[in-house]
Amino acid sequence: MRIHFFRPFFVLVLLLMLSSCAQRGRPDGGPRDTEPPAFVSSNPENYSTNYKKEEVVINFDEYIILKEPRQQILFSPPIEPRPSIYPLGPASRYIRLDIPQDSLEEKTTYTVNFGTSIRDNNEGNILPYFKYVFSTGDYVDSLQVEGNVFDAYNRLSDENISVMLYALDSTYTDSVVYNQSPRYISYVRDSTSLFSLENLKSGNYKMVAISDKNNNYKFDPAQDKIGFVEDTVKIPTNQLYDILVFKEVLDFEASRPKQISRQHFEFGYQGRLEDYKIDLISETTEDFESVYFKDEETDTLHYWYKPYLEKDSLLFAFSNKDKIDTVEIRPKQIEKDSLTISEVKIDKNKLLANFKLKANTPILSFEKDSIRVMTQDTLPVAFDLKMDTLYNHLIFEFDKQEKTTYQINLSPGAITDFFENQNDSLTYNYRTRAYADFGNLALTINNIDEYPVIVELLDERGKVESSVYETEKSTVFFKLLKPGYYYIRLIYDLNANGRWDTGDFLKGLQPEPVLYENQPVEIRANWDDVLNINLY
Repeated sequence: MRIHFFRPFFVLVLLLMLSSCAQRGRPDGGPRDTEPPAFVSSNPENYSTNYKKEEVVINFDEYIILKEPRQQILFSPPIEPRPSIYPLGPASRYIRLDIPQDSLEEKTTYTVNFGTSIRDNNEGNILPYFKYVFSTGDYVDSLQVEGNVFDAYNRLSDENISVMLYALDSTYTDSVVYNQSPRYISYVRDSTSLFSLENLKSGNYKMVAISDKNNNYKFDPAQDKIGFVEDTVKIPTNQLYDILVFKEVLDFEASRPKQISRQHFEFGYQGRLEDYKIDLISETTEDFESVYFKDEETDTLHYWYKPYLEKDSLLFAFSNKDKIDTVEIRPKQIEKDSLTISEVKIDKNKLLANFKLKANTPILSFEKDSIRVMTQDTLPVAFDLKMDTLYNHLIFEFDKQEKTTYQINLSPGAITDFFENQNDSLTYNYRTRAYADFGNLALTINNIDEYPVIVELLDERGKVESSVYETEKSTVFFKLLKPGYYYIRLIYDLNANGRWDTGDFLKGLQPEPVLYENQPVEIRANWDDVLNINLY
């Protein structure tokens, strides 16, 4: 009887045990790990003195991997030959540094900056800017210097700004920022403008900040911004340093042209165009002609020529101010382009902007008598027509009324292009909104140091919505603005050339001053706002 009583009970217990085991083994995902690895210990200890070993072991609370250690991990002062770092491949709970004694200077504090190289093995969470410090002397250098880094032009700075010190010794030249690692390095703290360089040795230094895009602690003008302190930084110091980082204008350089169609080439370039010209060096015919205009969005010139040249290669001289680059292209047999005309899309208020047309081929001429502008009631509208040869645009200027649809009609043959092609019949509509949909702002800026100034309103993405160039008055007017929040930017145009000019590190030039009002101004529809701000 006991057997019959016990067997069902035993089976039930067994089923419960199996069910419990199965539940424990079932993966439920769980919360995602978002915590970076944590430093546990090191041998020798962090901030050790009288360092005599040839090996450092740094332990963490979980398995980690090193991402781009040669680019990310920096020894300051630099150690030659560079210490070996392990492990470079598999995940590990430690990092080992092999540092030969004969590569270290006596009585010197060394900092190993790991940048963003330390990441956990599972989720890739980064332990940012961990550093290990040791000294070969009796003490760890404790001097420091602090400051802020700001963008010279934009309201918000880039992320991952590095601040560097270069020793001003007999070997220093300004070119070290391009090809050598700094003696000391720190980073702008996340979501702030603050930096602090620590464990420094007394001396004279050059201070530089770089938006180090490829994390190699060197300045690459093609992609990095740079800022610098003009005066010598003398350590120790109690001074706080402000650094403005800016994007330099690259030296002009032409790239190899690309063929787009049968007689259309694109000439790419870097730098600023000034007094530029493209000449065909190869032999041509007497009736040879060419024309070129700028691309609206990229650093490119569109080049067109006629008649077609049957040649294996064409050689061009692309000159810009006092520099000439020689470039070559090997043309292919590609179809010709037919004339296509389209409207230039604009984001600006159409009550203030001009209607524009563009063509895919160079516009040679237009017949104004073959073009009409009318209201929605078919009333004719007087207009002026201008050719913008810089961008190959046809600009229509006419007085605009609110809540009106304008129709622009082009009869066949109104536009003739470079290849004598003409347009077919074309019609475009241009609609304006009500004045009440927009707001106006009268802005008075007190304590402007000098004129001229450029006053701009920027939307929350940093795009310029409206701009005023002022040579003497402290009050500027912004009319018919789209409702929204705008930031006020003031640019001191020191050389009065109508634009903001950036800096140049090698020439020791700082960028033109730019000021922002901290709080945005709200523009409301059908509202006239008056605002006074003080610069100091």
